Amino acid sequence: MYAVLGNAIVMVVLLAVAAAAVRSLWKSHRSGGGCNGDCGNCRGCR
Repeated sequence: MYAVLGNAIVMVVLLAVAAAAVRSLWKSHRSGGGCNGDCGNCRGCR
């Protein structure tokens, strides 16, 4: 019983971290951030 509860807690934490990462990427994408494929004009590559 405790092993199942422990696994469930770990899964919930991992899902929360993954959801936070996806949300951050989505917000960055919507605000114009991220790579556009033009490395010659990218300030992040230098």
